[in-house]
Amino acid sequence: MENKNNIENINLIKETMFGLPNSVILKTIHNNVNLKNYKIRKEAVQTLSKCLSMFILYITDGALEHCENEKRSTIFTRDILNSLDDSLFLEIHDELRKQISIQEEKNKMENSKENEKIEETNKNNENNTQINAREQNKDDFDILLQALE
Repeated sequence: MENKNNIENINLIKETMFGLPNSVILKTIHNNVNLKNYKIRKEAVQTLSKCLSMFILYITDGALEHCENEKRSTIFTRDILNSLDDSLFLEIHDELRKQISIQEEKNKMENSKENEKIEETNKNNENNTQINAREQNKDDFDILLQALE
């Protein structure tokens, strides 16, 4: 009984581990590699899927080691980069570091634009509040004048 459960768990892990969608793999290949004039067999895509899954698990395992060394339970980007560096995937490491810095710059630009919009909205709200207060004072003054008449 226990052996049957272990086999089922192993099969579930295999299905999960090699579960990258073929469409994503094909899209990635066609967007990044000049294969417009070539066809890729289904078996080749499935093999790539398995390779990618194993690569992801391999790099994640290395990243987990970095987490354990620092007594953390959360994987950070730096752990993945360190794992790539340790595994001697230096080209991937360098390219990924460049892409991360580009993304960080984009995020900073977006955040600064959002902050400017928030500040502008706050200024508009303050101006509207001041105008409303003046109008309220005028209304109060009008009521006072009417009461005096």
